[in-house]
Amino acid sequence: MTQHSDQSWVRATAAEVSALRGRPLADAAIAAIGGRLGTDLATYAELDLATLRLPDLAADRPVERALLRQMHDRLTAHPLFAATVRGSRPYPGPPLQVTDVLPERQWRQHAVYREIHAPQGIGAHTVALVVGSPPLLSWYQFNRDRAFDAREMDLLERIQPALIALHRPRPASDSAPLTAREVEVVRGIADGLTVPATARRLGLAAGTVRKHLENVHRKLGTSGPVATVMRAVELGILEVPGRRPT
Repeated sequence: MTQHSDQSWVRATAAEVSALRGRPLADAAIAAIGGRLGTDLATYAELDLATLRLPDLAADRPVERALLRQMHDRLTAHPLFAATVRGSRPYPGPPLQVTDVLPERQWRQHAVYREIHAPQGIGAHTVALVVGSPPLLSWYQFNRDRAFDAREMDLLERIQPALIALHRPRPASDSAPLTAREVEVVRGIADGLTVPATARRLGLAAGTVRKHLENVHRKLGTSGPVATVMRAVELGILEVPGRRPT
């Protein structure tokens, strides 16, 4: 696969799921991303951090209720989520592998892996793709036996803004704080484009796009692509990535 094919996949996937919400969205995203990554288990979950209850969970294979109960009870001990539940790690952040937090050998000895993942044949390598911020934390999780490489992590980071926009309700807004060109730049980022790719799409110099992004960050009070897309969606100034008027 090439970077171009990765980008084409991101845009096609964003467009494919753009009209979906709720469980149909989760199921479609699980199927598309899990298939692309070749995962053993792909899931979507929501966690109410105020009550530590899981109001929703979807998976690409049958999951026993007893296992869900175990996963719920141990979530606060999971290396990927313990800091979030304690409130010491802000979300959403970029996709994160469990081995980014804990060495693989230690993870394989961790109670969560030994008592829940291993007996179910769930791969040791886990990556979390967070799409919703507390108090209702929502995320996709992908598991397999081999580590996720840098290219795959980049692919997840590119699709993340589109999924954030789709999972987050969009309130109405009377006015847009961004110029039309700034909205086009943010839309490019939401579609998973890099700054040079956004510049090519808009027929601008990369430096000009970066300047527009600096203005966007200043106006929205954000500092990265994920937070910027989320804020633009919250304000109602950006449509769901992948959707275009017909």
